[in-house]
Amino acid sequence: MNYLEMLEYLYNERPSGKITLGLDRIKQLCEALQNPQDSFLSVHITGTNGKGSVTRFLSHLFLEHGMKTGSYYSPHLSSFRERILVDEQFVPEQDMLKAFDQVQKIALQMDQKGEQFRPSFFEFTTAMAFLIYKEMKVQAGSIEVGLGGRFDATNVLIPQVSVIVTVDYDHMQILGDSLEKIAFEKAGIIKQRVPVVCGETKTEPLHVIKKISELNKSDLHLFERDFYYDNQKLQLSDNHFDFHGKREYKDLSISLNGEHQFLNASVALEAFLIFAERTGLQVDETAIRRALNKARMPGRFEVLNTKPRVIFDGAHNRPAAKVLRKTVVDYLSGEKLAAVIGIVDDKDKEGVLSQIAPLFEKIIVTRPFSHRAQNPQQTFEIAKQFNQNVEFENDPIKAYERLKEDGYETIIITGSLYLVGYLRDYITDGRLEPEWSIVR
Repeated sequence: MNYLEMLEYLYNERPSGKITLGLDRIKQLCEALQNPQDSFLSVHITGTNGKGSVTRFLSHLFLEHGMKTGSYYSPHLSSFRERILVDEQFVPEQDMLKAFDQVQKIALQMDQKGEQFRPSFFEFTTAMAFLIYKEMKVQAGSIEVGLGGRFDATNVLIPQVSVIVTVDYDHMQILGDSLEKIAFEKAGIIKQRVPVVCGETKTEPLHVIKKISELNKSDLHLFERDFYYDNQKLQLSDNHFDFHGKREYKDLSISLNGEHQFLNASVALEAFLIFAERTGLQVDETAIRRALNKARMPGRFEVLNTKPRVIFDGAHNRPAAKVLRKTVVDYLSGEKLAAVIGIVDDKDKEGVLSQIAPLFEKIIVTRPFSHRAQNPQQTFEIAKQFNQNVEFENDPIKAYERLKEDGYETIIITGSLYLVGYLRDYITDGRLEPEWSIVR
């Protein structure tokens, strides 16, 4: 089996759309693999928004402090290999295939017991990641939750620090229809006597997180109470702030754009300082500064300085769309902007479009390259409620090329990470990853 055949198997035999709650399957997988998740130290990160950026900041903080580092992300933009990184680099395909073979052997045995025992796509790939980290002798893992927390496959970890970045409305059909219910699911990653770092400030979710932390005797480190940032300066791809928490650092620089990234960087830094305290790691201020500045997050207000300038941002839910709106106002106020927008069908299309559609002189709505986007015409009809200059083009590449021909200086590609990944490949590399040919 080669790499693409492996992906075809994972997407079709272990489809991500089939979610059966519970940790029994991932625990059985990991036990049969001799619990590879116990072979490295870790920080475990959840949150409605911001968890990917915090995972990335932490990965670079570990890396710049000389630790061999595994980082786990989801979803990916264009290549599955983006999900499982070692030292922020792709894992060689042969190592990925070796881990796949080991996990598949156990998964096939579990399949024989019945449908409820079949490991899902995410359970299978999480077991692969942990096994790869063990085989490659990773020392520290920066591990992002896939969905929720309590029943997420990554929750077999016993980390050194647990992180809850934000709590807001998303995946409500699975996580619940109130902030308290969603917070309960995310707080499910809290472990006995493991410190928690939380960036959320809203009363309803905080009440739940405080209660669960107390039950677990876990020290809770809260944004605005125990750590905070100030003196922030926004400049595209060169943003500065002061950090106050376990330690104080003046004039830290981050390349990630948007005021929300000051929160994400602060959450990551506080979590790292607690991790260092618990593990005896020597903290180096120069390494911290280097790490925060080096962190890049593809598809999160990522600026491509071409002509026209292109900005990729996966604003896939209403909170993320509100952040995109603020970020556009902060950096691009007064500019004439156009957008290619595509949203998958199970997202809050009206919530997203109400926030961002009024920002643009022109919008072309398109279909993200995903089986979850069967009704792009619905997106088009909703977009017209919030912007008078909206067109439809089913093909994302043709949509982008049409805006390019119209002469706009800045084009924002947003709404779905599937769309962002697809057009990012086309625009940056002039070609599409072979993986796009496989059902996603």
